[in-house]
Amino acid sequence: MTTATSALAALCLTVGSTLCPATALAQAAPEPASAPTIDAPGAAIVASPPAVEVAPQAVTPELGSGSTGDSAPMSAVSAALPSDAPPPPSPMTQNLGLFGRMRSDDPDAYSIVSVARGLSTHKPMFILPATYSPDYTGAQTEVIFAISAKVQLFSTPLYFGYSQRSFWQVYDADRSRPFRETDYNPELFYRWTPDPKRFNHWGADFGAEHESNGQDVPDSRSWNRLYVAPFRAKGKSLLYVKAWYRLPEDAKKTPDDPKGDDNPDIEDHYGYGELHYQRQVGRRQVVHTMLRLNPDTGHGALNINYTIPSRDGSIFYQAYLWHGYGESLLDYNDSVTRIGLGIAFSR
Repeated sequence: MTTATSALAALCLTVGSTLCPATALAQAAPEPASAPTIDAPGAAIVASPPAVEVAPQAVTPELGSGSTGDSAPMSAVSAALPSDAPPPPSPMTQNLGLFGRMRSDDPDAYSIVSVARGLSTHKPMFILPATYSPDYTGAQTEVIFAISAKVQLFSTPLYFGYSQRSFWQVYDADRSRPFRETDYNPELFYRWTPDPKRFNHWGADFGAEHESNGQDVPDSRSWNRLYVAPFRAKGKSLLYVKAWYRLPEDAKKTPDDPKGDDNPDIEDHYGYGELHYQRQVGRRQVVHTMLRLNPDTGHGALNINYTIPSRDGSIFYQAYLWHGYGESLLDYNDSVTRIGLGIAFSR
């Protein structure tokens, strides 16, 4: 064995067999033990050290090399990866928001309704820089954006959620580009997600929420609700049915009274609940439909959002349609039709 080969063999035995070719390992193996020799009668028996047997190693070609032979050893990074590492989750078992993490017990269980720990997305978040509605006396084109997040409390299925939607007349330079309306929606809810196989993928939210626009009389709007929302999330679809009970408020003594009910007839236009149906179609495009209806008055609303993921999946291109009452609290008793285009960050 040459000096260079001996040095290579010694290095291989030091750093580990997975990093060296099999030929170097074979050359590094010690010579077989020789039989003991006796120099002279009565002399001590001198034995050679026992042989160290080295099992032959199958050499894996380096990732990306395209080789199937033993000429290229596996890289150190590849060798460090555990052989039983789980495969990456499929797109439908991932939360479709920015921060949430999904249950992984069943690939189809609650794949759209997030039960994430810590801070996660809640309702859809988006910005629509181009919307148009003919139903306003001011600027008919405005920007709408929505943010929404929730946080898990005490490592339980109890969540605090906060959502906000703003209507910004950024193109109305004559009036200094005002925010026409911003609605604030904090809530506290319990998300029940039982074993999906036993309950056929049904779950439910139980919560209380407040919604207001923070304006002064006569434009002030607010209400408080208790709600229950059973949902079924399986595979590529979600059915979410939210029914609410409005907590009663005292009537105003005068129209300018800052106390009392700002909008006593809001349920005439919102109804007593809403239905959401979300479905993945094509290659991860999602159609989300929301429907509200009060059968006594015939008033309600229809909202359709169609989203397409970007090439890297980090954002979604969104088309928006609204028709009916309650797009904002300020317009709760006015029917509005609007179309818009924008970007969604969660859906």
